[in-house]
Amino acid sequence: MRINTKLVLLLTLGVGAAMLIASFLSLRQREVALESALSDELRAHAVTLQIALEENYQRGRTADAQRLVDRLHENSRVYGVFLFDENSDLRSLSQTVTATEFRDPPELKIVLEQGKSVEFVRSIDNQRFLSIILPINVADGKRGAVEMVKPFALIENDIARARLNWLLTTLLLLATIFLLVFIVLRQNLSRPIQALLVGARTLGRGDLSHRVAVRDSHDELAQLAAEFNRMAENLAEQRRAAQTETETRLNLEKELRHSERLASVGKLASGIAHELGAPLNVIDARAEQLLGRPNVADEKQIKNLTIIRSQCARITHIVRQLLNLGRPYNIQFEEIRIGDLIRSALEGFEASETIKIEFEANNGLTILGDDDFLRQAFVNIFQNAFHAMSVGGLLKIEVSKTVLDDKNFVVVEISDTGTGIAPDNLERIFDPFYTTKDIGEGTGLGLSVSRRIVEEHGGIIEASNNADEGASVTVYLPANKEL
Repeated sequence: MRINTKLVLLLTLGVGAAMLIASFLSLRQREVALESALSDELRAHAVTLQIALEENYQRGRTADAQRLVDRLHENSRVYGVFLFDENSDLRSLSQTVTATEFRDPPELKIVLEQGKSVEFVRSIDNQRFLSIILPINVADGKRGAVEMVKPFALIENDIARARLNWLLTTLLLLATIFLLVFIVLRQNLSRPIQALLVGARTLGRGDLSHRVAVRDSHDELAQLAAEFNRMAENLAEQRRAAQTETETRLNLEKELRHSERLASVGKLASGIAHELGAPLNVIDARAEQLLGRPNVADEKQIKNLTIIRSQCARITHIVRQLLNLGRPYNIQFEEIRIGDLIRSALEGFEASETIKIEFEANNGLTILGDDDFLRQAFVNIFQNAFHAMSVGGLLKIEVSKTVLDDKNFVVVEISDTGTGIAPDNLERIFDPFYTTKDIGEGTGLGLSVSRRIVEEHGGIIEASNNADEGASVTVYLPANKEL
């Protein structure tokens, strides 16, 4: 059973019990007052009749006395009148009463002997009556008595109406109190408790954003709701701190694994590069010697030797990249205008009928870095963008500024309209030797080298897909001065 229902029942029962007792006492007082009024009325009529009868008996007008008794039946509030002589014998009675209804009351003897009036309750035909017997002086100094009877039915109707009114009033008040208590408790107790209960369940399910509405009543429940919201806010703050700490730890672990992997790959690549360097130089030198001989006139031989030398140059470039993976960069920091750096990196790329280049320089933005290394990083990014737009497209380069963690950065966003990057490849696109190009078209080292160069400069590099088509690589480099 809900606490609201319990309180409603307890309060209603308590108030109902108090009303029942108060109404019972009030009703009892009403009954006593009606009985007292009936007694006073009966005594007044009886005394008046006593005086009139004594006067008639003293004057010897017995017939007038009987007529006086008979006339009383016209009064609807008088049931009957009985006249007794000194021997307790019934001498006369009103016309509304038959002799068979009469029974000698024992109080009659007391009145005749002591000459005092007696009031009592008697029963006639199973009905209750209020009766009074008064002594009267008849002829020759003898003492008789007169009894007047009035039915309790005269006041029982009033009592019944009073009881009915009491019942209706009590029920109406109880219903009103029940509704008022129910509404007040529902509004001020049940709903706030239900809101707290829903909030606790919601927090238990892990939704720490839920808040309980705080009322303006400033009572204990409002204070409890405010404390509940503060608790939820503290829990949410602790969760955010824990998530931030977890993400930081995971990022550190990821960077550590990445660094360890790069170190291992670098050592392996350096060893392989050294082993390949000597025979590669021999092959290139022999091909160069053969091309320099005057007796080489065969075009096919010249073509093959030229292919050998170009492939040697390609392998040399790959070997150089492998060596860069395994050795620390000797970065020479100097002030660089970001616009000039981008233009120099674009010199080896020319726009054509199928590929357009859109770039607006912002020469007011400068960074501190190594011009050669950064140019190589951007060249690698441009090469990947051009490769993704083999059927044509737009290479768009935008330079802006931003603030990250209270630090000023120059932002270079390079967007293409090519094939984009598969979602599964976004997290691996900067890993060494990871490539989506066909065999013989890429080594998987370009973006990895670009990432290392950017990070060596204290920057950040990110890759993402555009909303419509193509992909974007965003480079964040620390600004040279406050933007």
